[in-house]
Amino acid sequence: MAVADITVGMTGTGSVTVAEEHYASGVFAGAPDVYATPSLAALIEATAAGVMEPHLDDGQMSVGTQLVINHTGATPPGVEVTVEVKVEAVGRRNVEFSWTAKDAFDDIGHGTHQRFALDKARFEAGLASKQP
Repeated sequence: MAVADITVGMTGTGSVTVAEEHYASGVFAGAPDVYATPSLAALIEATAAGVMEPHLDDGQMSVGTQLVINHTGATPPGVEVTVEVKVEAVGRRNVEFSWTAKDAFDDIGHGTHQRFALDKARFEAGLASKQP
């Protein structure tokens, strides 16, 4: 399999129930106990990576290279957040996604995300060369 096997229109869905580790108050003092934008970013990335993973060659991985987040609604603790990603474009080694997010009450976000397929060993070697 390869990135070329990924087609425009493919979708993936991910969800999480908002718990303390997802709170904005854990990111910075004074923020409310609501679903944090960094937690939304992690869910978007994980969902998009899950779409790509079955199509990667052995020894490949994907990394996020761009993420545009419009986080338009607050979600309280105990409520499930669901993200849907949709493949909008496929390049030789990159995939562009659109995404939407909702909770039980409202649409809470939308945006775009790009991921790039690369050789895992080469990536890790490059990272190791940056160690102090």
